[in-house]
Amino acid sequence: MADAVQTVPPLPAAARPAAGAPGPASPGGGRRRGFVTRTQATEAPLDAVVHGHLPEWLRGGSLLLNGPAIWDLPGRSYAHWFDGLALLHRVHFTDTGVRYASRFLDTEDARLSRQRGRPELGGYDTPVAGGLLSRLLHVFNPRRTDNGCVVLSQCDGQWLALTESDRVTRFDPHTLATQGELRWADKLKLPLMAAHPAVDAQGGWWNVGIRFGRRCEYLLVSADRSGERRVKASIGCERPGYLHAFALGARHAVIWECAWRAHPLRFLFAGESYARHFDWLPEQGSRLHAVDLGDGSVRSWEAPALFAFHAVQAYEQGKDIVVDLCVDAAPVVEELGIERLRAGVPAAAARARHVRFVLAAGQSAAREETLPGRFELPQVNARRALAGPVRHVWAASAADPAEGGAFFDRTVKFDHASGRLAEHVFAGAVALEPLFVPRPGAGAEDDGVLLVHTLADDDVGSVVRVLDAATLEERAAVELPCVVPFGFHGAWVGS
Repeated sequence: MADAVQTVPPLPAAARPAAGAPGPASPGGGRRRGFVTRTQATEAPLDAVVHGHLPEWLRGGSLLLNGPAIWDLPGRSYAHWFDGLALLHRVHFTDTGVRYASRFLDTEDARLSRQRGRPELGGYDTPVAGGLLSRLLHVFNPRRTDNGCVVLSQCDGQWLALTESDRVTRFDPHTLATQGELRWADKLKLPLMAAHPAVDAQGGWWNVGIRFGRRCEYLLVSADRSGERRVKASIGCERPGYLHAFALGARHAVIWECAWRAHPLRFLFAGESYARHFDWLPEQGSRLHAVDLGDGSVRSWEAPALFAFHAVQAYEQGKDIVVDLCVDAAPVVEELGIERLRAGVPAAAARARHVRFVLAAGQSAAREETLPGRFELPQVNARRALAGPVRHVWAASAADPAEGGAFFDRTVKFDHASGRLAEHVFAGAVALEPLFVPRPGAGAEDDGVLLVHTLADDDVGSVVRVLDAATLEERAAVELPCVVPFGFHGAWVGS
């Protein structure tokens, strides 16, 4: 059981939204308004209302949020939470207050889909428009989305919005203006690329892609703003597993090969969504691959069948390598369909298992160890994680579905040193990823704050809760003038 449970009441509801604030396109129920389509961005920054006391060192910085916002189009709707057209958000902390702004990501997918009134380039569980003839015309270069609604990443000084394809969109973190697609300068064809790149201690940008062929390959690549991707390692496989992220340590990258495996020909010919190109094959198990960042050598270990979106950390322990993952027993795609979430159907994905895999030198199979906590959207002190094991992990979680938990409603913190699991419960609210922002000059690993996007039943708009990262006590709450549709990940831009 977790300790230090703190239930926070909803903020007092304002009489009406701020002037000019966009509202939901259709009525929504309580906290589930975060899954309602929003068709308007802000024309100019709007003032937010601050409750409590914000740390002075946040001034000049900005919380950036990314996520889907338009799921419903006149001709057809998107089927999945992951698929809505992307809307960028900026919560800017100034000397006199906090201001909120938003702007839609201007992509080919967004333009075509709005123009034709249907999801044109598909998505996670929404098929690409067009029939067999269209697929045959694009057989050597399948149509894929550039709707970067999942992750925000910085590569060599430029900001990128990404999803699970190699089409990456540049944007300005201050104005949120789209700056066009990053055109890869190399000739690599990687139709699948992890939504989560990683940045090493020297600022180098890394990612993993999948190349289809008679024998498929995972490719670990590095890149810079030139768009030149350089292959560090290639890992062959017959049917690659689903790829959402990988883990980066001080000297190794760890890639997990899920048992949810791609069928390459379906990507070329089938008229199905991205997710329907995979088969759950637990009898084939999984593999964990460690790539030496110095010489590109690869070592691999067998593992039980697993499905995982995110890693917590990876580090070296003598000659062994350790990786901590958020593991689900099977793919959790269908339970995150947008209509299920709008209806409040419980989603077990909010309570993935916290699992450690020890990749021991000289062994062929990974050793699995269950760690305390069931959670997703994990956060650590990134700078510490690139140097070695971290002590503290923050994440989003929910009550056990048997106890009425349907979706993320709490922030949890796990302390590896003490084994203590603490949580901060938000009553009657959804609480998403707790973004860790370290205090400038901090010595302790957990010296900083967590910025948590929340929406309670009685809130007029979304609220960014500011929690002390060490104690999980609330220090302030920033009441935004409108509902921010529920997304996945954020980023911090310092002053």
